Amino acid sequence: MWCDNCCLLFPLRAGAMALGVIMALYQIGAGIFLFQLGEFFFTLYKEATIYGGYAMGQGALALLAVIALSSRSYVFSRFIFLLYPVIIVLGAVRAGVMVWSLNKYSDRIIWSCNNGGVSWVQAHEEYKGFKPPPALYDSPKLPNQFCTAGVKQISNVFALFLVVDFVLMLYFYFLIWRFNVRLQHYPVQKNDLVYP
Repeated sequence: MWCDNCCLLFPLRAGAMALGVIMALYQIGAGIFLFQLGEFFFTLYKEATIYGGYAMGQGALALLAVIALSSRSYVFSRFIFLLYPVIIVLGAVRAGVMVWSLNKYSDRIIWSCNNGGVSWVQAHEEYKGFKPPPALYDSPKLPNQFCTAGVKQISNVFALFLVVDFVLMLYFYFLIWRFNVRLQHYPVQKNDLVYP
């Protein structure tokens, strides 16, 4: 027997739309964070820009999914349903590489903290033999909270948020799948009683 409400924590359509908006907001915020401060944490060539671009793309896709859910469009929601597994696989790969990079190059974050918040990339790639003057300690480019928290704690927080993000992506994909199945089972009933 088919269960229309299995594993649903909230009403299907409204809950998926709310989750999509939340995901879009935090992904776009994460993208902005990575564009502004990512070079302090991810020091390989354009690494922070790639992660920030992916986060922006994931946020945009969540907004597209919200639009598909709000318009009750089978074609649009089916497109999101078919595209989302690629985003999930890329998200898993990105999360693994981000955690590995934070652990592998943690000494570069420590170097930035010990040298007045100067980016390791700027000091070692853009300006050869760069030595920060003592004045930089008074106005660091990297916020002091990151340095006082410690690199291990920063890595743990990043890893925790990446795991939560991955779980939310999987659940959001499940909601989109359930919405598509419901559209297939009840194509003629498109009132608010069927799709809350």
